[in-house]
Amino acid sequence: MSFFKKIFGSGNGNQETPEHKNFQAGDVFYTEKEGKYQVFKMLTIDNEFNSFHVMAFEEQPEIPTSNEIGNLKIQIGHFPVSKNGFDTPKLIANQSVTEDDLFGYFEYIKQTQNHNEIVKYAKSFYQQAHQLTNQKNHLGAIEKYNKAIALMPNFFEAIDNRAFCFMDLGKWQEAIEGFQQSLQVNPNSLLPIFSIGECYLRLNAYPEAKAYFERAIQIDPHHPKPKEFLEMTNKLLNE
Repeated sequence: MSFFKKIFGSGNGNQETPEHKNFQAGDVFYTEKEGKYQVFKMLTIDNEFNSFHVMAFEEQPEIPTSNEIGNLKIQIGHFPVSKNGFDTPKLIANQSVTEDDLFGYFEYIKQTQNHNEIVKYAKSFYQQAHQLTNQKNHLGAIEKYNKAIALMPNFFEAIDNRAFCFMDLGKWQEAIEGFQQSLQVNPNSLLPIFSIGECYLRLNAYPEAKAYFERAIQIDPHHPKPKEFLEMTNKLLNE
């Protein structure tokens, strides 16, 4: 008997509970096999391919209550299965799908290069980060930007904004590293180049700041800010 056949079950199930058919994201349900219960959580539903993406918990000797679900140990963080892949599933409860629940699904969409899903979740994290930034919760925003970038390593807007959060926190070196990462994705971009110069200026590293302001002017000779900051830096260097 295959592993998936075993965990999906093939028994008659608990006849007192109706079979669950109208699945939604967040549904926690079980199948029964020889007096043991395999519990699953629905992560997302793929209607295009007529499949489910679910999380599986360790086999249970009894049907867990809704209050006990959070204490169950995860057996498989994610796997896809046909919508007809479960034998007599029974609903326990519907609970919100958390970001932690989706860790396995995120790895799956990256490995399968599911561009639409990657962009959807990366943009969601980006928007959440932007809201947190507006609330001056820069550490929370950095965490959300990290998640967006983990899904889309070339998401230079998220990389830049994360670096700005480090600037707001006065973490100048971390900001410099962030903007340098942005330049690896989007070379010769004025924003990170100028911002690296500003960070060096804040660190009193005037020669380094000057070099970046000069580089910014080469990219956009008509932008007033690089010229203004270069003049300021030259005065500090007594040039």
